[in-house]
Formats: sequence, C-alpha cells, structure tokens
Amino acid sequence: MMVIQNKQKISVPEYLNEQFFTETLEEGLRESKVTLKEINFEWGSNPGDNYCSAIYRVGLTFAKWADGKESLATEQLSLIVKTIPITEATQFLEDVSVFTKEKQTYTDVLPRLDILSGGDKFGAKYYHSVKTPVQTIVFSDLKVEGYKVASREAGLDWDHASLVLQQLGKFHATSMVLAKRDPAIVKQYTRGMLSEEILMKSDTFEQMFGGFLKGLIKSSAGWPGFEKISKNLQRLLDNFRSVCVAAAKPKKGDRYVVLNHGDMWTNNFMYAYGNALQPKVPTQAIFVDFQLSFYGSPACDLNFFLNTSIKLEVLQKRREELIKLYYAAFKDALEYARFDGIPTYEDLQYELRSRETYGLFGLFAFLPMVTMPKELAQDNSIENMQDEAFKNRKMDAIFSQKFLNDYQKWALQRADSLGVFGDY
Repeated sequence: MMVIQNKQKISVPEYLNEQFFTETLEEGLRESKVTLKEINFEWGSNPGDNYCSAIYRVGLTFAKWADGKESLATEQLSLIVKTIPITEATQFLEDVSVFTKEKQTYTDVLPRLDILSGGDKFGAKYYHSVKTPVQTIVFSDLKVEGYKVASREAGLDWDHASLVLQQLGKFHATSMVLAKRDPAIVKQYTRGMLSEEILMKSDTFEQMFGGFLKGLIKSSAGWPGFEKISKNLQRLLDNFRSVCVAAAKPKKGDRYVVLNHGDMWTNNFMYAYGNALQPKVPTQAIFVDFQLSFYGSPACDLNFFLNTSIKLEVLQKRREELIKLYYAAFKDALEYARFDGIPTYEDLQYELRSRETYGLFGLFAFLPMVTMPKELAQDNSIENMQDEAFKNRKMDAIFSQKFLNDYQKWALQRADSLGVFGDY
C-alpha cells in the first residue's frame, strides 16, 4: 500500500497523486512500469519567493519492474514539481505561452545546448509535464546534486557573480551556434518578459511593476540633487508600456542576438560548492526557470542581472571586470564551436549601452522585490499586488530601507551620467 507523507501540512492539489507520479517516473526514467511505495511532500521554495508558481519538493520511493516482476529493491528520488495556476491576474503568462516554452526548453533546447557546448550543463533534467488541470512541469531536484540558491536579500559577492556570468556567457554563445544550425528556433522564442503581448494586453504588469516605479519616484523626489532624475522617472511612468516594450524590442543596428534566459536574477540560478578547502566559493552554476526565454540582445539578460542581483560594492568597484569575464567565456565557447564572425567586445559594449533602459526596468521593478527581507516578502503575490492599500503599505516599508536607497541612488546617477533618460 502506498504511503503519503506531508509533515508540513501543505495544501497539495488533488491531481498530484499516485497516478501522476507513477507516470512521472515512467516517463523520466524511461521505464515501462514502476510501483510507487511512498510520496513525501515539502515546500520547494519560501513563501513570497515565487510570484507566479507554487513549487513542491517531492520525495518518491518506488520499485522498478523487470521481466514481468517487481524488483525487491526500492529506490528513492527527489523531484521538483512546479505548478503555474492561471488566474485573472496571471493570464498574461498564458498569453506568452510560458508553459509550452519552458517545456520545449527543457525537452529540446537544453539537451542540444549541452551537446554543442561540449558537456556544459545549463539546466535540470526534465521528467514529466501536464497542461491540465493545472500547468505543471517536473524536473530533477538540483539540491540533491549539491546545488543551492544564493541569498537574494544579501546580493551576490564577486565569486558568485563572476561564476554565473561566465556560465551565462557560455549559454549565450552556444545559443548562437544552435540558431545558426537551426534558424527556425529563433522564431519560436520571440516573447520575453517585456514583450508587446504581455505589456499591451495586460493591466497586471503595469499595476504590479508600476507600483514599484511610483515608490521610487516618491522616494527620489525627496533626495537632494535628484529632482531632475525623479521627473525623468515620472516621464517613464507616464509612458510605461511603450518604454518597456522598446527596451526589449529588436532595433535597427542590433549587432547580434542570443537566447536570453529572460529572468536573470538570484533565485533563478543555483550554485554547487565542490572545493572542500574553500566551501563558500562556488565551483559550478546552473540555471532554473526558463519561462521567459527569448532571442534578443544579450544586454537584456546582462543589464537586468547587473541591476538586480549583485552587491553594490562589487558593482561600484568591479562592474567592468565582470563584463570582461562574461565576454571571455562567451568568446571561448564560440571559438570552441568554430563559429564564424564572433562578435567583438566593442559589439557587446554597443549592445549594453543600447539596452540600458532594460536595466532601468530591473532596477525599479525587480531590485526592490529581489532584496526584500523575508518578513516583508511572505505575503507577496501577484493578486495581493493588485490591491492598492496593500501595495501602498508594502511600498512605504520597502522604500524606507537605506541599503535599497543607496543602491538605487548610485544606479540612477550612473544612468543619468550615460544619458539613459534621453533614450525615451
């Protein structure tokens, strides 16, 4: 008889049952038959860490079958189950086919990138997915392989930031090799986070992220010397949708395109620590969450990451060094693949400047969420962010944090010195 364990007493959807997990194991392990003995449910992430999905960690005990008989030996496997319930507030995710895209990325694109890169691993192993009753996708539990998520609140130090940027360089480069061999793939990945389909058809996006921009406008209006910048931010708010769409849209003069991860902040990559002599220094980085991937300027991923995920002192002292490390890994991967016409460092610099408004979006819309202390983040959801009173209370608490003010002041002054506010 099968046993279900649920010590945290979490609410588990009915369809995540014996049949679902039996099919998951048979598909993922390529077994004709397995017998499930036990299912153990836990939360896979902290409350408030994932706005659009519920994530479960599920431990399975099972026996395989061979020659018409069930094996006497049982095996154990830990899996991550990600469900994406579509509500009125998250309908925009359905509009850009996040489920279909993520499934295609795990089943088709990542395995090809792993081969083309000569053995790099960019994501977890795919096991199973269903579209109804709730869009659900199952993959291997990277935690069991020794991977951990870094602290989103603290921001990444040099070791973590430099390693994930090198992995991103390889990912971007290998996606160019893939696009050259299979040009049709580019047309399947056109819609990212700031796509017209999301921004022009849905009010949710502007209500949620525009709220953070209003909070920044209110704060910056009171900072001495920021009056002009605050007015420029107000102009951005007045033209919110068109400025955000233009930040990601293909432009005349674009030097090259890559497959962007599309949601490049701290909770969407994990680290392994393989050196016992330096247990706090990561040795491998891997990506999770490919819902919003799209072919576009590499600077979309880079500027978003540089404005949301790194400790301020690392950015202030070593920003250019990080970009050079990224480019070296990118170039090495293209040379390994004998790619013709490798983009130059100057091409990358051009792209970075051309897409500064994408970084500005990360700064006002995501940095306040990413760095939010756990006690402030627990009741975060897209639905709650629709409520004006809830949102106003939340914004006052968020924007009273000194470290966030310091970060945004530095980044806004940098943007101003580059003339970014003249880009829209």
